[in-house]
Amino acid sequence: MTPRLAALVLGASLVSAATIVACGGDDAAPATSSSSSTAVATTTTSIAPTTTSSTTTTSTSTTSTTTTIPVPQGLELRADGLGDALFGASPDDVVAYVEAVLGAPTADSGWLDPVEAAIPCTGTSVRFVTWHDLTLQFSDESALVTGLRHFVSYSYGPAADATMPDPYGLPTDAGITLGATLDALREAHPGSEVSPGDDVVGPNFVIEEGLGGFLTGTNGGSLVISFVGGQACGE
Repeated sequence: MTPRLAALVLGASLVSAATIVACGGDDAAPATSSSSSTAVATTTTSIAPTTTSSTTTTSTSTTSTTTTIPVPQGLELRADGLGDALFGASPDDVVAYVEAVLGAPTADSGWLDPVEAAIPCTGTSVRFVTWHDLTLQFSDESALVTGLRHFVSYSYGPAADATMPDPYGLPTDAGITLGATLDALREAHPGSEVSPGDDVVGPNFVIEEGLGGFLTGTNGGSLVISFVGGQACGE
């Protein structure tokens, strides 16, 4: 495993664990479904008793509906931030920016002392703000800023409902999101590095310094199950 893959994997594992401790876990994402209905119309022609017979005809019509899930705009998965919310920006500004797109967060740890909370993060304060399957981490210590609270990383996935992440469809700049195959990831981001992982972490990838994630495996049909951007706890 390359050094930057190792840093990504360790950091992502620790921030995931810290989020569970601080926020109590994420709510499950709501599922949606497509529905269809069949209406049967029967027309019967009745006539008075004569030598003429009556004829009954039946017609069946089927109506299908398709549910389209909108993709939130302005939250692209980037190596330098989430959409226009860049790493190093003030926590209040970043939370307000994401709230304008997704609404109120589903969990907010508030500012914690990493030592007292047993969270393996650098600095003297850390905070996790969550929108279901998306978690933002803030700290007062990173490679960008020291001694000032700021946006340091995000994690997107794994989804509580693997078939319907919430928020849905956040993409990289090349359109790759949760559920994409490894083949699609490599085609969209040709320079990506892939590792099978080890006994501690599973298969993972790095698109570029500051942006990577995890996979279900390392064959071409394996799926992207999470993204990690920035400098997470432990890096």
